[in-house]
Amino acid sequence: MKYSDLYFSSINKIKDKEKTLDIQILIGKAFNLTKSQFWIKKNDEIENKTGLNKFYRYFKRLKNEEPIAYILKKNEFFSENFYINKNVLIPRPETEILVEKAMELKPSPSKILDIGAGSGIISIILAKKLNTKVISVEKSKKSIYILKKNILTHRVENKVIPVLADLFPENYDKFDLIISNPPYLSAKDWEQSPLNIKKFEPRSSLVSGRNGTEIIKRIIMNSPDYLKKEGTILIEIGCNQKEIVEKILKKRGFSNISFFNDYNNIQRIVSAEL
Repeated sequence: MKYSDLYFSSINKIKDKEKTLDIQILIGKAFNLTKSQFWIKKNDEIENKTGLNKFYRYFKRLKNEEPIAYILKKNEFFSENFYINKNVLIPRPETEILVEKAMELKPSPSKILDIGAGSGIISIILAKKLNTKVISVEKSKKSIYILKKNILTHRVENKVIPVLADLFPENYDKFDLIISNPPYLSAKDWEQSPLNIKKFEPRSSLVSGRNGTEIIKRIIMNSPDYLKKEGTILIEIGCNQKEIVEKILKKRGFSNISFFNDYNNIQRIVSAEL
């Protein structure tokens, strides 16, 4: 069997033709080939049986709707690679908008609290781009292992401090910025989610009560105790949550409330000042 035979026969075995690039990537991973090497060797006979067996294992997972990010155990965010597994969410493009808004703040925040840090993508990018200190809070022990691994990989252990806690840390000075990509799906949203999400991504990182705003409300209501005067809160929110989130923010004394759209023109990010 040639590499090209393996590639095209695999394409014919999947229903979702958008996964053709995933198949090429998995062939490269199994046989340790770059993209250019794959095309140079496409008409060569496959002699690496170990690599072939690896590919078949990867391909079985892909056919089973497992996201390729979990198969590869890595995902790109802000043009940098992060280690992930099924204990943390796969980074979304929308979250890059959240990070961009944090980077646009003037003056630049010197101390940041990242609530629900997961794999650490927000904390690590902000620490590197803004050269600032980030307290990175995560309540899951399995997730905080991944967070610490990424902190070491990106060499920001002097800037990003992982803390095992439920939303807020103890015994820390107040922050210039509180940022969070919290769970914001309702139970109904979860039931209507694609199979690859429901089957593989952690439900606790996505679902927040019946209407999806339970954790967002907890963050907003407690944030003034952790924010400096004129400090900023930045939160990623769900579809159709603008009105309720704005109401909670005003009730808790926040002002200068702004909402920003994602790439699908959905109001996805909220910014407010204390």
